Amino acid sequence: IARSAGYATRPERAEDEEDVTELLPKHHPDLILYTLGSPGISLDKLAELVQLQPRQVPIIALDGTGDADVAACMQQGAADVVAKDNEAHLALVLQRSARCQADHDRVRELEQALQEADRRCETLLNSSKDAIAYIADGMHVYANESYLELFGYHDWDDFEGMPILDLVAAQDQERFKEFLREYARGKEPHQTLELTLQPEEGEPFQAELEFSPASIEGEPCTQVVIRSSANDKELQQKIQELEQRDMLTGLYNRPYFMDRLRETIAGAAEPEKRCSLLHLEIDGFDKLRQELGITAGDALLIEMGRLLMDFGGEDSFIARFEGDAFTCLVPIWKEDALQAYMDRLRETIAGHIFDIEGKSITTTASIGAAVIDDNELDANEILSRAGRAYAEAREKGGNSAVIYRPKEGEMTQRQLDEAWSQRIKDALAHNRLKLLFQPIVSLHGDPGERYEVLMRMVDEEGNEISPSEFLESAERSGIAMALDRWVILNGIRRLAELRKQGRQLIFFIKLTAGTLQDSKITGWIREQIEANGVPPECFVFEIKEKTAVSYLKQCKVFIKALHEMESEFTLDDFGTGSNPFQILAHLPADYLKIHPQFMDNLPGSPENQETIKALTDQAHAQNKLVIAQHVDDAQILSILWGIGVNYIEGNFLSPPSETLDYDFSSMAG
Repeated sequence: IARSAGYATRPERAEDEEDVTELLPKHHPDLILYTLGSPGISLDKLAELVQLQPRQVPIIALDGTGDADVAACMQQGAADVVAKDNEAHLALVLQRSARCQADHDRVRELEQALQEADRRCETLLNSSKDAIAYIADGMHVYANESYLELFGYHDWDDFEGMPILDLVAAQDQERFKEFLREYARGKEPHQTLELTLQPEEGEPFQAELEFSPASIEGEPCTQVVIRSSANDKELQQKIQELEQRDMLTGLYNRPYFMDRLRETIAGAAEPEKRCSLLHLEIDGFDKLRQELGITAGDALLIEMGRLLMDFGGEDSFIARFEGDAFTCLVPIWKEDALQAYMDRLRETIAGHIFDIEGKSITTTASIGAAVIDDNELDANEILSRAGRAYAEAREKGGNSAVIYRPKEGEMTQRQLDEAWSQRIKDALAHNRLKLLFQPIVSLHGDPGERYEVLMRMVDEEGNEISPSEFLESAERSGIAMALDRWVILNGIRRLAELRKQGRQLIFFIKLTAGTLQDSKITGWIREQIEANGVPPECFVFEIKEKTAVSYLKQCKVFIKALHEMESEFTLDDFGTGSNPFQILAHLPADYLKIHPQFMDNLPGSPENQETIKALTDQAHAQNKLVIAQHVDDAQILSILWGIGVNYIEGNFLSPPSETLDYDFSSMAG
């Protein structure tokens, strides 16, 4: 009955009190079906055992005689009583109980999150350089250290209960009283007021006080903040620096490097401003990282960044572009000098001994370079040229350095991007795009149907073209945003059609960096969802981790808007970044989709298994759900189930398909 109602089940049978005592803490059930009159355990005893568990579980009493006293059963602890032969009634009760249990679990999660938020808030208040106090009935009920110091106090016990009026200079007290009377009427909850304040000792000083509603220990009060303009300036400088820097290495990040690259190209017509772009990657880094572990791999990237800074000096502009890829702007553009510079750098890296977690590591690097001597080229073309030179150096076996030289008849990256852009425009105009769907399946019996929404372009001959062939070009040319909107709109419409058939679906939709930078996208998504009459909680939007890191501020705004309209967010290709969980302090993702590199040879790689286990455990500790992708055989599935991964996706379950006909009950156990 539960499966036919759309709920995956993993049933366990208990015959007596001993079985119940053993199974309850072991399996954490969502629902208990109890047959009235069972000889092994009474209803009130079962309810008593359930009450002892940290998570309350509804008990549905099944009446096989038709004589049950419903009120008495519910007084003993049953959530409901259902005639055993009334399957339709039971199905409805199961659905209601599942919803109630989900709501109950969500409330518990929110309570825990609130407690954690309160704890963090208290920590932030106590450590803030701003002077902050809470006022109730005109008296101080809390003040942080900065506030106490501002008025010459060192001990809260000496300050507690002091009227705020006592801190205001005599000439401003009447004006302040009038302000408080007006503020108490609640017309404007957030207000500021300039006053002369009087510390316990010393001269009066001018300050701007900010007033806003707050609560402390559940009681309403008013928060008062006295800001330091010097601190604000210092904070803005730190924020600006953080926006320019890679969080792991301290080098410049990709967006800031791209801005500098565009400025450099614009000045390249003047000979004294010409330079070159270097693209450098550590040879065999993925294998090294698997052998050393994530932490040691990150340490190697940090040390490589320091080496590049020491080698390049002040004349170089160095960034961690992504992963283990570094980019450098160097003030050399003549080929002989550039080749000599690259060879010296390559030899320096090869001869360096990296001290990583007490181990001595040696490695090499491959380097590609593109000369910037033409202000007609765009940044993507220069990057592409350096990238092609790097690929040539890598194909030589590594520890090589190559300068890009155009081949006769070769299309520039801009020309390639323009060609793809035109093909995409034609596909959009002539309806030659289509959606495919791949199931995302719960390993633990969670109800509902979840699908990844994928897109394919179809050429004039009817052949499918994977986004892997054109998406990078589409992002560079800006047309990827149009593709994203096509996928979103058609995904919403498809889900609306299926909901009319009674299907309970959740769609996961991937988005690109361009869409992340579109300030109107969440408003547009909301409009399409409302126009098609579907609940916003049916949609989960995905951004790759490296994209989210590169556009941290935009991603944070995007997630906030999604959560406000009750949609959810997935951080895709998660786990390879610098201290991956650090980013979650800024980006409150609901799901984490593990990077496919950790799925490589999973049965034969204890290192990858340990990495996935560590990522999963830490994700669960932060109330995040974990998805493993690229699941291609039963052995991988078994390993992931043992690790505790929440959901899986891959061709072993089902390849992408135009139809949404996967049998989710097949994984229900």
